[in-house]
Amino acid sequence: MGKIFRRLISIEEARKALWEAVKPRPIGVERVSLFEAYNRVLADDIVSKVDVPPFDRSLRDGYAVRSMDTAGAREDSPVVLRVVGSLEAGSDRDIYVGEGEAVYVATGAPIPGGADSVVMEEYTVRKGGYVEIYKQASPGEWIQYAGSDISMGDVILRRGTVLGVREIGVLAAIGVAEVPVYKKPLVGIISTGDEIVDVGVELGRGKIYDVNAYTIASRISRDGGEPIYYGVAADDVDVLNNLITRALSECDVVITSGSTSVGLRDNLYTVLSSLGLSEFIFHGVEVSPGKPTIAAIIGGKLFIGLPGFPVSCLMIYDNIFSDVVRAFSGLPPAEVRHVYAAAGRVIRGRLGVKLLQPVFIRRRGDGLYFYPVYASSGAIASLELSDGYVEIGERESYVDVGEERPVKLFEDFIRPANIVLVSSHSLALDRLVNRFLSSNPNISIKLVYSGSFGGIKAIEDGYNDFAGIHILDGDTGEYNIPIVRKRDMRDVILYRGFMREFGIVVRRGNPLGIRGLEDIFREDVRFINRAQGSGTRTFLDIWLSRYAADNGVSIDYLIGRIRGYYTQARTHSSVVYHIESGKADMGIASRPSVAGRDVDFIPLGWENFDFLVSKRSLGDSLELREFLEFLGSSEAISLLRNMDGIDVPNNYMNVLLEL
Repeated sequence: MGKIFRRLISIEEARKALWEAVKPRPIGVERVSLFEAYNRVLADDIVSKVDVPPFDRSLRDGYAVRSMDTAGAREDSPVVLRVVGSLEAGSDRDIYVGEGEAVYVATGAPIPGGADSVVMEEYTVRKGGYVEIYKQASPGEWIQYAGSDISMGDVILRRGTVLGVREIGVLAAIGVAEVPVYKKPLVGIISTGDEIVDVGVELGRGKIYDVNAYTIASRISRDGGEPIYYGVAADDVDVLNNLITRALSECDVVITSGSTSVGLRDNLYTVLSSLGLSEFIFHGVEVSPGKPTIAAIIGGKLFIGLPGFPVSCLMIYDNIFSDVVRAFSGLPPAEVRHVYAAAGRVIRGRLGVKLLQPVFIRRRGDGLYFYPVYASSGAIASLELSDGYVEIGERESYVDVGEERPVKLFEDFIRPANIVLVSSHSLALDRLVNRFLSSNPNISIKLVYSGSFGGIKAIEDGYNDFAGIHILDGDTGEYNIPIVRKRDMRDVILYRGFMREFGIVVRRGNPLGIRGLEDIFREDVRFINRAQGSGTRTFLDIWLSRYAADNGVSIDYLIGRIRGYYTQARTHSSVVYHIESGKADMGIASRPSVAGRDVDFIPLGWENFDFLVSKRSLGDSLELREFLEFLGSSEAISLLRNMDGIDVPNNYMNVLLEL
């Protein structure tokens, strides 16, 4: 059978088709101890076989009395009663309180016969075998009567109840040691792709670690299932067939990630077609990201094929499949936590397709705002940066600034960012942020590396508080100040930051004998460039312009001689990786990024890595002011001075420009 998408259906149609085909319900019952019962679902009613409490008990330390014997007692005219005994918690002695008598009782002790109230110890004075009572008691005062919490024969918990901390406490109170609960559905998880390897093994060239197996397993556990990991299936029909067949024989549900699209290497459709497929529920959902999602019934078992990109995989599971797994577990539909926030910038939709847009949320003043995370759905960074997502409908062309939307959170415990740093990549800045957060655990910082110009643009767009920038101006030969002026920025402050050494990164031992930037034109040298918008890329382009002018050639001619000019790395670490792995012979990066790496470094010079701050944010955010104060502290300066390739100038943290 050829691999084609059948008719694409909406998310709503996919959910409906899935429930009609599967008709999910609990798969069985088992008994578990209370220690294993948390978040399980009761499969039967629980009837109490005891009273709680099982006896009348004192709620305070004091004296058990007949309330009539304390009539008229007051501070200036106490009533005197004879003490005929005492009872501690757990005591089983029989004592009776007669006329004019009292018994000392501790909190939790049984109430002696004849007594109908307890006078707190604070209103008494003990004198030998007698006690003076300074407050009149009321019948039933400070007594908890047998069965007042739970009476024998009461149905205390009903079938379908999710057992939380309170419910388990109640079960313990009535002496239940084991409870009947619905079985956890066994959910087999398989990741696919030649490039995927499991965590804990050495990462070879061209490989990435398996992310989806662990994020989806976490979701399965949350939804009451028992995840079973079957490992990674290479892009081979036989291997994938064997793993899916084994998982189907052992599990109630099988989930794969990857291999769902129409690419030549995506073999899932072929495998499913050979497994005695009972029904393709759907193959293709009109949603972005996540269109090539699959649901099928194979031998009576539910098969789910999720997209391979981590964010897509997670969002599609949550939107379509989560409640089905919960129904197998006996759990009610998930109540996805959401917060209402306003769009901090325009987000474009895709007409005809429902868009699930990953976003991060932040506080600004008293309000919550969300901003799109535009890293590709395959980027792990987009998974780490995203707090949740907003839905943009098929007929919506955009979400306007200030428009309020529900943001569906990936986790209940996500905290909105107090500070947003969209910045050029810097290990020194990264360490400064970590040190600050270690001393300020109640502050949340969202740190995004998108290049110097990316940080500047994010401040101009109104959602960035702080950008680390290092942009050389070709006209003046000065860093950062001319660029900020030329962009006619407003409401910003530029602080002098640290100095950072940069240079040429080459393979260990420099086998090609690279000496300087001119070697970039050699035919035997492969270059790895930085991304457009980065300060390093700007430095190189200025150098090329000057070189072209000095040598009477065009810059296009020079670029044409560079093997790899258009191959871009987003971070300094990525440049180092390309050299270290042999993918390139030469690149430009900062000295701190080569520390501990198997490369050599040829210094080119020092650059100013300065701090551009939004004045609006500075006025709104106490946390941002605290961060700037930390940057100027002796602790931060000491940290910087102890890093290779970093220097702290005399005017560090001075204001260079205020607009």
